[in-house]
Amino acid sequence: MPTYLKRAEIEAVSAGLYDVLAPQFRDRLPADALASAQNAEIFRATFMAVPSVVDDLFARVGYVEGDDWPMWKLVTTFYLIEAKLGSQDVLDAGKQIYSTMPWPPEIKSIADALRFTTIAYATSHFLGPAEAVGCWRVESEVRGRIVLVDDTPYPCFVNEGVIAGICAAFSRQDPSYEVLDAASAKRAGGMITRYGVTFTPAVR
Repeated sequence: MPTYLKRAEIEAVSAGLYDVLAPQFRDRLPADALASAQNAEIFRATFMAVPSVVDDLFARVGYVEGDDWPMWKLVTTFYLIEAKLGSQDVLDAGKQIYSTMPWPPEIKSIADALRFTTIAYATSHFLGPAEAVGCWRVESEVRGRIVLVDDTPYPCFVNEGVIAGICAAFSRQDPSYEVLDAASAKRAGGMITRYGVTFTPAVR
């Protein structure tokens, strides 16, 4: 079982950090989990329009660039920037980076890309156990539709940007997505958010 950070440990880094976190995740941030240093580059690319804000947030959580992240600090930084910019702005920012990122050569369709999120997230968190770091997972797949589950502690709207950006990257397949069971999604206080992504199947 993972060891979770206590409120006092979070607040010792900077006052107010505990309260900015989504209530359902405040007491469920693993103490020892790490996230790749590359996440700092992704974060900066995502929020390139506000570099000084990013600098301030990195300083507030005590992140040293070039180092791997204590995962809880990366999660907290995303909540901080959402509080600063608003949910729609972080969704739009997340969409930009994922709609333009270079995909591995084996990713040839939106279905490939959606499946790849599960691998990319796990790799970015050093293959930490899902019960500690969370995960993305494919819940179901039929031709032309995938249900993808965001089972991570990161902000709901940030991760919706992931889905929106993937859809934009593979627009030739006419994708659309919807938040399933919105009343129990992370943004409503739930532990997971489910996305239904519908698209024209790729011709192999």
